[in-house]
Order: sequence, then structure tokens, then C-alpha cells
Amino acid sequence: MNTEQILKKLISFKSISEQENMTLLNYVSNYLGKFNISVEIINRHQNRANLYCRIGPNTAGGLMLSGHTDVVPVANQKWKTNPFELHKQGKKYFGRGTADMKSFVAIVLSLVPKIISMNLKKPVHIMLSYDEEIGCVGIQKAVPFLKSMKKKPSYCIVGEPTEMQVITEHKGKKNFIVTFNGIESHSSQIDKGVNAIKYANKFLTYLSLIEKKLKKKSFQNKNYNPPYSSINVGLIHGGIALNIIPSLCKLEFEIRDLPSNNISKIIREIKEYLFLNLEREMKKENNKCSIKFSITNNFPPLKTLINNKIVNLALKNLNTNITGTVSFGTEAGVFNKIPIETIVCGPGNIDQAHKPNEFISIEQINKCEVFLKNIIKTIC
Repeated sequence: MNTEQILKKLISFKSISEQENMTLLNYVSNYLGKFNISVEIINRHQNRANLYCRIGPNTAGGLMLSGHTDVVPVANQKWKTNPFELHKQGKKYFGRGTADMKSFVAIVLSLVPKIISMNLKKPVHIMLSYDEEIGCVGIQKAVPFLKSMKKKPSYCIVGEPTEMQVITEHKGKKNFIVTFNGIESHSSQIDKGVNAIKYANKFLTYLSLIEKKLKKKSFQNKNYNPPYSSINVGLIHGGIALNIIPSLCKLEFEIRDLPSNNISKIIREIKEYLFLNLEREMKKENNKCSIKFSITNNFPPLKTLINNKIVNLALKNLNTNITGTVSFGTEAGVFNKIPIETIVCGPGNIDQAHKPNEFISIEQINKCEVFLKNIIKTIC
């Protein structure tokens, strides 16, 4: 099967994050099984899982090709075509996941017969993950599996859409929930209650101060856009009626951190402010008050040194000497910490991702096919 035929099949699977990807993995397993390639379904969680396989000799080293199988929802988006049917128009393919990132997966699978015929001295590993779009959930579940491998790959390419530019750095992402527990009372008896929303608002003001700190030149890296670690408060829930002092307020925020920033120190400062300042202040009003702080997701930034072998090999095969950075997160930082030398390099443009009428140019697919064939020959 060629790339277009496989991509058409992959797009047809509605593998939306937090729903299911097993039908897609079953298809991939059956496809690889035709070539007598043994597949492992790992980290199964309800109807979602990761898939791993090795092609070639059971030796250390070689190359891992990694991609996620989930896509973002299409609800309330205005599509001109069915998002779960591949449509070819001119020199582009349209459909959910064409750019992000089923085209890369389709290319890898289409190359399997070619890889088998190469008489590999080092193996090619394939890793397909679930729920990347909601915080690299699946691949983080696979970390114990990857660490326990006795014969790890030396290098990894994560095929996110970079227009085939070699990406050696990207931001990480940390998600947090902060819950303020106050005391409920009638709004006319304000002295008898402790307003949870009021203290949440104080915390929001503090986060603004932290963000100003992160915007200082000493914290910046001009290779990124924006060039600083950013903070976003995305959700707030609190109160049940205007005439009731709210006893509960919960907010969720994220930090997208630069590799160069000591974000652990920032998190410690945030926790100290919450518990040594705000919680103490709340307890002075009523000792039953409390604050709860939790980290709900934490995937690392990527920083692969530009003199690493995988970087030089990728640049040589792409006939360029330019590496880049991106502000969006990927699974690459997880692989890099294993440690497996990792870059991000894949077909398509991130500007098309998550939008209605998502597409990828056929030229990008062709460029990725040539690149992967060449780099596999070089490494394996």
C-alpha cells in the first residue's frame, strides 16, 4: 500500500483524544502482521493504548520513529468536506489529522516493505501513542516501558508538522489546579463567611506578577515566539448564587516553559505564596479554610544539542544547516529524558493543525518520504 492509501484509512478512524484509538491500532497491527512484524499493545487504558514494534535485528541502537494517533475534535468547526474522509484537491490532502500528524504515521507505515528490504544492521523502532493532544498523556505512560528496554534506540524522530525543518528545542507544559476552600454564609453576613473567589482573585494578581518576571530579558530566549515562558489561566469555577458568600473556587492554569528557565523554582515560589501567605490569611478568618494545589500534567521541554549526531545527520540529509525552535509542545522532550537523542521533524505546517479544513501539501509528504528513507539507510 502506498502513503495515500494508508493515510485515507488512518483519517477514517475518529481517534479523537480521550475517546478511542484501538480501531486504528488494530488496523496498524494487522498491516504490520502481514510483514511478520511483532507488535506490542502497551499501556492500555479503557479503549486507548500505545503501540510499539521493532523492525530489524534485536540489537541496541538504531532509530525510533514516533507519532501520536489522536486528533482534536471537529465539533462546531465549519468544514467544507467530511473531516474523516481524505479529500485530494490539487496538490493537497484535506482531512482531520492530515497535518497533525497522521501523514507522518502513514509515511512510516508505507516505508515498512522498503525498510525490511534494507538488510538492517541496526533496528528501526516504531512508537504510536494516544492522547498526545491533551498533554502527551500516552507517551508519559510509556516511560517505564522505554526505560526498561535492554536495547534502546540511539535516536528518535518525532514527526510533528515542522515543514521538514529540524527542531531541536521546544517549550514544556505544566498544568495546575488550585482549589480555594472558604466558608459559606449569607451575603448580608459577610463577616461570617470567607470568600473563596476573593482569594482566588488575589492569586490571579500574583500570577500576573510572576508572568511579568518571566518576561524580563534575563529570562527570555529570542528564538521563541513569544520569547518567554508564558502563563495562562484557562478555567475558573466558583460560587453558586450572588447572595451567597462562595465557599469554593477552583482555577486551572498552565505554564509553557522555556528549556533555559528553572521552572521548578518558579513553582516553589507559587506554592510558597499560596500556603505561606494566602492560606494563612484565610485561616486567620476561619481555621477551617484551606487551599489545595496539584499538578495535573507535566511534560518536559526539549533541548537537543545541535552537535548531537541525530541533528547533524538530519541536517545533512535535508541539505541544510539551519535548526529551529517551536513554542508548541511535543513528545520529544519525553524521549530526550530517557535518554534517547531526539529531534522533531515532520511534514506539514502547524498553522493548519486543529483548524477546520486541515490540510497537508503532497510536496511535504514526498519530501518526508525521501528524508526518512535516506536517514534510515544512514543510521541503520
